[in-house]
Amino acid sequence: MIHILLVSLVPIFAVMMAGYIAGKHGKIDNKNVASLNVLTMEFALPAALFGTTARASRDVLAEQWPLLFTLLLVMLLVFAFVWGISRYISSFSAAISAVIALSVSLPNYAAAGIPLASAVFGITGKLYITTSIVSGAIVMSPLTLAFLEAQKADVKEKGLSLLFMSVGRSMLKPLVVAPFLGVAIALLGIVLPDYILRSFDLIGQATAGVALFVTGLILSAQKVSLSTRILFLSVVCNVVQPLFAWFLTMIIPISVEMGQAVILLTALPAGFFGLLFALRYHADSQDAGSIMVVSTVMSLVTLTVVLALVAGTSMHS
Repeated sequence: MIHILLVSLVPIFAVMMAGYIAGKHGKIDNKNVASLNVLTMEFALPAALFGTTARASRDVLAEQWPLLFTLLLVMLLVFAFVWGISRYISSFSAAISAVIALSVSLPNYAAAGIPLASAVFGITGKLYITTSIVSGAIVMSPLTLAFLEAQKADVKEKGLSLLFMSVGRSMLKPLVVAPFLGVAIALLGIVLPDYILRSFDLIGQATAGVALFVTGLILSAQKVSLSTRILFLSVVCNVVQPLFAWFLTMIIPISVEMGQAVILLTALPAGFFGLLFALRYHADSQDAGSIMVVSTVMSLVTLTVVLALVAGTSMHS
């Protein structure tokens, strides 16, 4: 089990630290990571998701629905809870509350999740992480974008129409199109030539490393607040969310391994989507940045504990 912990966690934090050091010492501009983010989110990650889904069998794809449902339920309920306390207790605007809620509820699937799920669950882990990334891309991100778009003075759509518009836009992004296209190919029984799949694999292999490095770069540019509120929200992200996921796996019909995947994936530190959205829409990004930094540091302990429990359970099952 010690070997699993080392293989799963050491590479993640090592690459993240490399990005952090590069940003802190000015080797790479940590204020302008847009190009690297485009490389990750619009090229490398979609290629990896397409390759994984296109290779999957129909039966394996059909088995992902419990995972998708459970992950979405966890993230949506945590999003609603954090949005509520941010809006009505901390008195933030609806848009900033949504950014904070996304930062807490949407784990860092793209960076930390890919190498971790692969190390723990093998080939199946790639499907687990693909499902989790898609759930964030088609539900959590559009939900947050709806709040951010609503704050614009020139937006004509309101309410549900704005939400549907955001969802519609998200469905056209490579991050969503690629896995859905891969699923369609798998369900139709189309077998793509190896040279096509290997072409997607070649760029897709860059996803985890680049995403982790970019995460470190973003962390190096943040001014961190250690207020009680930030610490509380980081605990919600790293501790409360996986505990809630564990509770749901007890009452939702789901396989043991898939339940373990849900718990492990929800224990990942806060992702950078909330921070990127805040910067893009000129919203206050300090809280999103602080949550990301504190959650990532805290995950050195919390993620290790969860991984040890999951790995230990796997070895005895």
